[in-house]
Amino acid sequence: MYQSDLIQVNASAFRVSYEVQIEEGGRRRGLGQRVLCVLERLAQATRMRCVRLTALTHNPSAAAFFRACGYSIDDTSPPKEETNHYEILSKATEHVEGEDPEEQSRDGAIQTDIH
Repeated sequence: MYQSDLIQVNASAFRVSYEVQIEEGGRRRGLGQRVLCVLERLAQATRMRCVRLTALTHNPSAAAFFRACGYSIDDTSPPKEETNHYEILSKATEHVEGEDPEEQSRDGAIQTDIH
């Protein structure tokens, strides 16, 4: 399932994608890496500063996968004392040669819930 909305907040736009999942039978075939790569390229092409995702903590193999793909705990992730069922991870987009990083959306991010 995939849904997407463009949201404007404080004059900064960001894209929210919902429920990006790889069915169990499709896992460990490189599909998850390809999905993340597409989201990261979309973020970079639209001058977003990061890809941010919400991962459920009851799935340690997913957490290991995201960390192996370069994602880390985001500043917006709630403290572990406040919640124990999800965490927010993010990965900065790469700066494109010839573009001014100051022109990138300061708050721009692609956000997705991945389980």
